Amino acid sequence: MAIYHFESKIISRGAGRSAIAAAAYQSGERLYNDYDGLTHDYTKKGGVLYTEILLPPQAPAAWKDRQTLWAAVESAEKTKDSRLARQLIVALPVELGRDDWLLLLRGFIQTECVDKGMCADFAIHDPDGHNPHAHIMLTMRPLDVHGKWQGKTQKEYLCRKADEERGFTAQEFLQAKENGWEKQYKYKNTAGVSAWLTPTQAAREPGWKRCSKQPKAVKLGRQNPLCARWNSPEQLLDWREAWADAVNRTLEEKQQSVRVTHLSHAALGLDEQPTVHEGSQARNLELQGIKADRCELNRQIRADNKLLRELKAQLAKLSKAVENTVEHIAETLERLRSSLIMLQYRLLVNNKQVDTWKRQVNYYRPILQDYHAVTQQLADKKSEQEQLQTTRNTASLLQIAQRRQLAEQIAALTEKIEELRSRQAMILHNLDCKNNGEAQRFGSYLDKLEEMQEKLAAQRESLTQQLSATIKQYLEIENMIQPEDEDSVRQRRTALRPDVAFEREQQLSHNGYIDNISIQIAQQIVDVQIVGDKISEKVQTSMAQHKEVPDR
Repeated sequence: MAIYHFESKIISRGAGRSAIAAAAYQSGERLYNDYDGLTHDYTKKGGVLYTEILLPPQAPAAWKDRQTLWAAVESAEKTKDSRLARQLIVALPVELGRDDWLLLLRGFIQTECVDKGMCADFAIHDPDGHNPHAHIMLTMRPLDVHGKWQGKTQKEYLCRKADEERGFTAQEFLQAKENGWEKQYKYKNTAGVSAWLTPTQAAREPGWKRCSKQPKAVKLGRQNPLCARWNSPEQLLDWREAWADAVNRTLEEKQQSVRVTHLSHAALGLDEQPTVHEGSQARNLELQGIKADRCELNRQIRADNKLLRELKAQLAKLSKAVENTVEHIAETLERLRSSLIMLQYRLLVNNKQVDTWKRQVNYYRPILQDYHAVTQQLADKKSEQEQLQTTRNTASLLQIAQRRQLAEQIAALTEKIEELRSRQAMILHNLDCKNNGEAQRFGSYLDKLEEMQEKLAAQRESLTQQLSATIKQYLEIENMIQPEDEDSVRQRRTALRPDVAFEREQQLSHNGYIDNISIQIAQQIVDVQIVGDKISEKVQTSMAQHKEVPDR
C-alpha cells in the first residue's frame, strides 16, 4: 500500500549537529569537518542504495564533491547556533522500483529545490528491505550570480522622518536620505536621560550629546527574500503538495492503482480518522476510558444471541403449527427460508468482521513491533550519548586526542539518533499515532482485536449449528408436500415472499446497520444450500432403498 510521509527538519549547530556529519551519515561516506576538527566515518553503514548531488547553474562545479560542498556551507556560518542545512525525509512507494524512485526524486528535487537556487544532496535508504525512503539535504543560503553565498539577513536601519519611523537597508537608505530620512543614534543629555534622536533633532535641542556610533537598527535584521520564502510555512505546504503530485504521477505512469495525498482527513472533508482500524467516535470513547470496540463486539453478540433465541422459539412454534394444508405449509416454509437468510446474513457479517480484524492485526502488529524496537534503540543511543558526554566533560583539557575521539563518537550517535527519530516519526505516521502514549494504546487495541476474534469464533459456531438445524427442519416440512400440491405451495410462497422479506428487514434493522449486498448474498447461499441438501437427501434415500433390495 502506497504510504505518504514528508518530514522537514533543520540541521543546526545549536542542536549539536553539523552539515558534514549529516552528509556523511546520509551518504555512508567518510568526511572531515574543519570547523570542529572532527572526522565522521560511516563507510561501514549499510542500507544506502544511491547518492547524488544536484546543483543550480551558478554553483561552483567543485561542489559536486560532497566534502567540498558541505565544507563550504560550514565555513560560511560563523556562530555556534547557526542553521546549516534543511533536511527533507520522504517515503518512497514500495510499488515502484529503484529506477523509478531515482527519476521521481530527481524530478521533484530539480523542480522544487534546485531551480529555486538551492544545492541538493540526496540519498536513497532501505536498511531493512521494506522501508524505502530518501534523505534530501538542502542549503539554506542563496547564491548570487557569481556562485558566492548571499547573506541570510541584511542590516535594517530604523530611520525617522518627522514623526514617522521606517526601516531601510543600507542600499535603500541611499535613496531614502535624499527624501529627508535620517538614521537615529543614541543621545544623552546633561540630566543623564538617553534617547534615540536624529542629528537634526539633537541639533534643535541643546544639551544632547551623541553617546554611540551605532545607528538604531532592527535586532535581527531583514531576512533575505529568498531565505524568507524558503523558510516560510507556505513553502513547506507547497513541497508537501508537490511531492504527493509527483508520486501520484509516477504511480499513474507505471499503471499502479494506489494514490497518496498530502491532505489531512479534515481537509478532505472526511469525518472519520485517517485509518481503517479506528473511527473518531471510538477514539473519543477510548480517550474517556470506555472500551468502545469491546462494546461494539458485545452489541453484535447480543444481536446474534437475540436472533438465535427468536429463531429457536419460532421453530418450536412452527413445528407445532404445521397442518397438512397448502396455506400452512407454504407460510411455514417461507418463514423458515427467511430465518435461514437471517442466520446466513449474521454468519457473513461475523466472518467479515473477523477477517477485517485479522487483516488489521496481521498488518499493524509487525509495524508496532518495529516501533518498539526503534524506540528501544533510541533510548539506548540517548543513554550512550549522555554517558559519552559526561566522560568528555570530565576529561582533562590536556587529553586532546581522547576528547576528539569522544566528540566524534558523540557526533556519530547524534546522527544515528536523528535517523532513529525520523524512523520513529514515520512509523507513528503509519500507525496514525501522534506520540508514544497513543502507540501504547494502539498495542492494547490490537490485543483486544485478537481477543474479540476468539469470541466471534464461538458465536460463529453457534450460528452454524442453528443454521444446520433450521435447514433440517425446512426439509422435513417440505417432504410433507403431496405431489399434487407442489404447484399450489410454490404459488402461495411467491405471493408471501415480499411481506416476509419486509418483516425480515424490519427485524434486522433493529439490530443496527443493514448491509444489503450481504443480504442478497445470504439469499443466494441459502437457496443453493437448500437445493443441494435436498439432492443429497434424495441420493442418500435412494442408496438406502437400494441396500434394502435383496440380491437375486
